[in-house]
Amino acid sequence: MKKTFSIGGIHPAEHKTASPTITRQPLPMTACVVLSQHIGAPAQALVEKGQHVSRGECIAQAKNFISARIHAPISGTVSAIDNVTMPNGMSSKAIIIKASPEEHRADTEARELYWQRTLPSATYPAGIDAETVRKFIAKAGIVGLGGATFPSHVKAAPPEGAAKILIVNGCECEPYLTCDDALMQAFASQIVGGVRLMLKATGAPQAVIAIEDNKPRAIAAMKHACSSLNNIKVMVLKTKYPQGGEKQLIEAVTKQRVPSGTLPIAVGAVVNNVATAFAVWQAVCTSMPLIERIITVTGDIPADQQRNYLTAIGTPISELPFTLPKECRAILGGPMMGRTAVRLDAPVTKGTSGVLLLANRMRQPAKACIRCARCVDVCPMGLEPYLLGTYGRLRLWDEARAAMVADCIECGSCNYICPSSRPIVDYIRIAKQRSK
Repeated sequence: MKKTFSIGGIHPAEHKTASPTITRQPLPMTACVVLSQHIGAPAQALVEKGQHVSRGECIAQAKNFISARIHAPISGTVSAIDNVTMPNGMSSKAIIIKASPEEHRADTEARELYWQRTLPSATYPAGIDAETVRKFIAKAGIVGLGGATFPSHVKAAPPEGAAKILIVNGCECEPYLTCDDALMQAFASQIVGGVRLMLKATGAPQAVIAIEDNKPRAIAAMKHACSSLNNIKVMVLKTKYPQGGEKQLIEAVTKQRVPSGTLPIAVGAVVNNVATAFAVWQAVCTSMPLIERIITVTGDIPADQQRNYLTAIGTPISELPFTLPKECRAILGGPMMGRTAVRLDAPVTKGTSGVLLLANRMRQPAKACIRCARCVDVCPMGLEPYLLGTYGRLRLWDEARAAMVADCIECGSCNYICPSSRPIVDYIRIAKQRSK
């Protein structure tokens, strides 16, 4: 029997229809590089209006330890440093870079050369030490690419001797999203190389690459890539949502539950995404900072547009090649934990894993809670979502805090299963924010 977590979980339709082939999205002529695209303090701009920058150049420094550097995704001139509107309608400061036709052409040629020759020929750096790996990770501005965007150099420096296992998340349990699956099929050896580097950085003696059983090609590719290594293995897990949740994944792999209010390192675990491992390989072995990532574009669009695109950070979402369905909504991320975008001229960030385009479906009006307890049954954290949602709706912040609202991972399982169509997670989010 395949391993999984023990409490709750659901089985939504997968809709994994995007092509596993990775298509290189053309570089934008204008890139909008947001200074706050990671957990922690926004980066601090190092450039000024009118200054010329080169692709890959650091243009914003980490403001403190929990922050991340930002690099130029294209060569060009800084036309402005100003607030821009993000997909959620909120504003955020960004550096706007405009390329000339000559700069765009040169960047495109250099990019093609990198993906065709430089990356495939890179080798593992023998003799590299942990501190050097951590410096490369920080210098490259790498953050968690599974969605959390936590600065990776922080995770790479646990207390000495604390890390017992490195868990690399290849589950990709969100419906529709296939960017990690495509990455594992195309760059398995580089991902394994990145895992080796993260083992070096964290001091963990072993690593497990966890993949759900609905990804047979990725599983085969990753098993082949680490077949000669004794301290890295692939573990096939049962397909169940939210298998990729950090605490759920740790339990599935180690059979240990992370205590409430503590971090994974409390049970000796460090968790990173496969895309993060790939970015670490790029940074250490090719000196490439995090300036582009793979994004799944899928949903109610023609089949030939459902693809995984290698996209430069700062590219306007509207430049991705898709046809908007009539009366549709765009969700950034997956349907369970993603957020609806109110505008599509906003830029791609390090945390953009997918653009899901769905034709509007009539949402059933919320009805009174019928006390069926289905939300309790499916909650992977063992909480009482109906109660936490009620506390949020009634503004009972102290009660929400006492009921462990901070433990909610906002996976959306309760919303999915609720027969009364109640927006439980929306109320819980409010309660989490107000009860801190």
